Amino acid sequence: MERPKQEAADDIRHRDLSQIPEDEMTFEEKRELRRRFEEFVGLMRRPSVADKLGAKPSEKKVRPWDPAKAKKQRPI
Repeated sequence: MERPKQEAADDIRHRDLSQIPEDEMTFEEKRELRRRFEEFVGLMRRPSVADKLGAKPSEKKVRPWDPAKAKKQRPI
């Protein structure tokens, strides 16, 4: 499969690289594919989750169930 030659360097940003096997890609194509992946990951990463990676999960206080209190709260 012969690929068309690209005249301008910025044309690679608009080229479809999905059909080219990785072992047949040029250095520029591999670099563009890596750039696209990093851009995608940056868009998909949620800031609230990214900031808390590796952080200790918050501990919720668990209160034991008291049947006497449950009777008082239940509407009749």
